[in-house]
Amino acid sequence: MKLRHYLTFFLVTAGLFLLAEKAFASEGTVELRSTTGEPYRCWAASVRMQNQEYRIPFTCKYLIYPADENIFNYVVWATPKDGGNSVKLGTLGLGKGEFKTKKTFTGLFVTTEASKETKTPQGQTVMKGEISPVEFLEEVSTPTPSPEEEEKEKVEEEEKTETPQENLTTRQKLLLALRRAGIAALVALVAIIGLIFVVTRSRG
Repeated sequence: MKLRHYLTFFLVTAGLFLLAEKAFASEGTVELRSTTGEPYRCWAASVRMQNQEYRIPFTCKYLIYPADENIFNYVVWATPKDGGNSVKLGTLGLGKGEFKTKKTFTGLFVTTEASKETKTPQGQTVMKGEISPVEFLEEVSTPTPSPEEEEKEKVEEEEKTETPQENLTTRQKLLLALRRAGIAALVALVAIIGLIFVVTRSRG
């Protein structure tokens, strides 16, 4: 029975790990840069929704229409994480688009096609890019201490500062007392001299 529980736990953990790895592989941003001499470029983001579907908004600049003689279509494709044929996402309409897929992928690329109905890449690859994770979401945040915690830390720090005085030896305590007494005597002496000076001057 215990073996069965251990096996179930292992399978569930492995499944969650694989799901997390897949989500990481396809969530992030993609900068697609030109593979030709043309200046066009695109930017895309990928977010995995609750229905396990990736939403991919797309925006581009400097696209040329027509791309070539009788070629008017820029088609977006995804490179599957597990290999295999490229996944067609759709056609860019004047440099904008939003696509969906349930396939995990590692990168995107754009081809110019004579027909937007093509099922596989036939034309020239004009842009491509790999997916990058969102660094902000990967950072480990440091919690801000509350006012109560700050006050507690301050008190503890003061206690640490006062602790060495409590651990002084008898000799050190005696020297400290004599030093304080000497300072007090010096202050008293200065006060007496000042008083004598004032009295003497007033009589004169």
